[in-house]
Amino acid sequence: MTSNWSGTYVVGSNTFADALLIQNSGVLSSGGVCLGYGVSSSNNSVVVSDAGSAWNTGGLTIGDGGAGNSLVISNGGQVNGSGTMSSSDNTVLVSDLGSAWNNADELFIGGSAYNSLVISNGGQVAGNSLCHIGEGIDSRNNSVVVSGSGSVLSNRNQFIVGNYGAGSRLVISSGGKVISGGSYVGLTANSNSVLVTDPGSIWSNGFLYVGSGSGHGNSLVVSNGGQVISRSGYVFYGDTALVTGSGSVWNSGFLSMPGFGSLTISNGGLMLDNEAFVGDGDTSSSNNTVCVTDGGAWQSGVLYVGNQGSSNSVVIGGGSVFATNLVVGFASTLCNNLLELDSGSVTVTNGGTGVLEVRHGKLILKGGTLQADTLVITNACASFVHTGGTLIVGTVVLDPNTFRVVSVTPTVNDMLITWMMGPGATNALQATAGDGSGGYSTNGFTDIFIVTNNTTVGTVTNYLDIGAATNTPVRYYRARLIP
Repeated sequence: MTSNWSGTYVVGSNTFADALLIQNSGVLSSGGVCLGYGVSSSNNSVVVSDAGSAWNTGGLTIGDGGAGNSLVISNGGQVNGSGTMSSSDNTVLVSDLGSAWNNADELFIGGSAYNSLVISNGGQVAGNSLCHIGEGIDSRNNSVVVSGSGSVLSNRNQFIVGNYGAGSRLVISSGGKVISGGSYVGLTANSNSVLVTDPGSIWSNGFLYVGSGSGHGNSLVVSNGGQVISRSGYVFYGDTALVTGSGSVWNSGFLSMPGFGSLTISNGGLMLDNEAFVGDGDTSSSNNTVCVTDGGAWQSGVLYVGNQGSSNSVVIGGGSVFATNLVVGFASTLCNNLLELDSGSVTVTNGGTGVLEVRHGKLILKGGTLQADTLVITNACASFVHTGGTLIVGTVVLDPNTFRVVSVTPTVNDMLITWMMGPGATNALQATAGDGSGGYSTNGFTDIFIVTNNTTVGTVTNYLDIGAATNTPVRYYRARLIP
């Protein structure tokens, strides 16, 4: 049966529990549509079910003042027309293969609170020019769930999870897929979230902003084998991203953390990019943190831990970081950017030309394995602290005027220690014995040779430690400046 309705079609005008059924290849074509009109209108419903059944609308408003209204598209049914979910507690379910809401225009979910769109079991909402979850200033706790293999939500342009209101949520699970030209998690709003979880679940974007600088407390979680794809990705002020679980991947051509953002890669999760900035832009791009832990992995092209900003850090505890080139503090005005390896690995290689440069910040090696084709520490604003772990470097480039131990060389039964002294202070050479496993206590060093009154930058001295080459267990040395 086919019906045409030239004007606005209303299901529930200040009424309770009105219902419209379009099924068994029925077709209804109408102008504008309102499901739940007026504040006294609630619990009205439309069901479009079965292959060949269709509702063709000029535009669909679900909850125009009314609450608790529902639209179900199932078993191959089709709805064709743009849509807005307003008011509160309104729902749309698009379920089963062949079921679709085809929208060539805009889709808004949540002018107020607790509105939801569920796409499941192969249903599709397709063709949107854009989609906003949480559209109004007073909107909150609106949600979209895309679940099951074949279930798809697609947008030609932008997708916003939390345009104004707080608590908007997108969940992509069990093989669902969302495709957008570009996406924001919290454009001007706080505490919005996206979860992409389970094998086969994909969120594909042109660009992806977790936050935008205006909202805070927004989050992206990629877990249990979910995948996020973006040509560029951003984690903003007070916002967080987590990639966790075996098979979970965020693949972004470019990654930027402009300030006060947090990224955690853990438990087998993988971050992929061609270029990454932990602290990008101007001097305000500060206080970003990245933690790679418990088998998490970060594979990057060129990685900057601090571009112009300060207090940016990457800490590896049981995870791995691989980069073709890595710079700690590229152009910062302060010296407090940090790369710290506690356990796991950091590898900087590019066919023998990979460079790890510490420029405006600190490199700390406490454990694990740090490997680089070339290690460069020539800036006065740079430091390297090595208290444990393994350092494997093809070439070391240091400031020729830097206070440092130059060499420790066996000479028959003795050990010749050469170091470049710091000016204007007493230089003390210290030694300590290691334990049976090669460890040592930083508090166990004692002076074995002291030089005073050195005034010249770059002055080299040495000391022959008699019998040190035959001592057991292993013997450690350090040079220390004493004011």
